[in-house]
Amino acid sequence: MDQGAENYAKYLHGDNAGLEWLVREYRHGLILYINGIVKDMYTAEDLCEDTFFRLITKKPRFDNRSSFKTWLYKIGRNIAYDGLRRQGLLQHADLSEADAEADRASLEAEVVKTERQRALLKQLQNLPDSDRELIWLTYFEDMSAAEVARLTGKTVAATQKALSRARQKLRIMMKEEGYEDENE
Repeated sequence: MDQGAENYAKYLHGDNAGLEWLVREYRHGLILYINGIVKDMYTAEDLCEDTFFRLITKKPRFDNRSSFKTWLYKIGRNIAYDGLRRQGLLQHADLSEADAEADRASLEAEVVKTERQRALLKQLQNLPDSDRELIWLTYFEDMSAAEVARLTGKTVAATQKALSRARQKLRIMMKEEGYEDENE
């Protein structure tokens, strides 16, 4: 059993420290992942809160068919896509673009430390959504192809093939920015 699953089980048995651990461990990564879907940091933060709120209110059963992180991200992903479907009905506060970008940059800086990684993150934003999602989950969230496949609803083979194509696109974009492939 992974630490996420252990702490969720603790929470389900009345130990709020388990939930606190989950929020501390997964919050930032989940926000950044959801931001890749909804493309708005404030909305991503709200949807991340909604994800944890679902754990608190509905207490869904974790079945151990994937890692806890994959399961949690799947909940967040579903909430994000539900939010996008309802987007026309939602009222958003008018926030300045500079404030949103500053918040996003500070959150990303916690995850992305080196200049090369910052350039990589910048180029990720130029990839199609599906490619960005595959790369993000694989490299930034350290998920296996099987976990990514389960989260996205694709087969492992299709995930691996799509990831290979996405990496190639990203490699070309990075070369155009003056970064050589580290493996060459």
